[in-house]
Amino acid sequence: MTSWPDEPCVYEREAGELDRVINPESIDHYLETGCVPADEIAVVSNGAALHPDRHRTAGRTDPVKLRNLYEDGHTIRLGNLQRVVPFLADVSRGIQRETGFSNYLHAFVTPPGRQGLRHHWDQQMAVIVQISGIKRWQLWRPMFPSPMRAYQESFRVWDPGFIPQWEAAGPDLEVDLRPGQSLLLPRGWVHNP
Repeated sequence: MTSWPDEPCVYEREAGELDRVINPESIDHYLETGCVPADEIAVVSNGAALHPDRHRTAGRTDPVKLRNLYEDGHTIRLGNLQRVVPFLADVSRGIQRETGFSNYLHAFVTPPGRQGLRHHWDQQMAVIVQISGIKRWQLWRPMFPSPMRAYQESFRVWDPGFIPQWEAAGPDLEVDLRPGQSLLLPRGWVHNP
């Protein structure tokens, strides 16, 4: 890549080390064993994060609570996996060496047919790697081109009227992301994952 993209793009990738290290079984293992620090676990439903006590006992991640929340339709976010998984630490450092930018690697686990996050945009480019299942991504062009500083966080300029406008107009692009595919999402693109 010689320049930052302005449009979303889907890439096909060959199976490799990532698939051996990060897969449904390994994610289940991280959730069941508490390997991911409790502060890096978030549980989300309909765009809102639940209070951490809903998935912790005595300040520690409670695997039974997490499993029950997942089975009730909640999305689980495992944050900053580059701090936990050596292979992902290497990937993160490689990205930083190549681009000069820091980064983080999160995993989202959403039950089939459910949605955890709602319409929002990110202030940084995102690379979404689909590990299993199929996820439909509805995408809208940026409300604020290349959002920075004043738009550092979408909630600061959020208008509840945005969502009805987007839904009435329909997405500018829809992507059904499948295992073996990655979606490069430029900053500012509104998505309803």
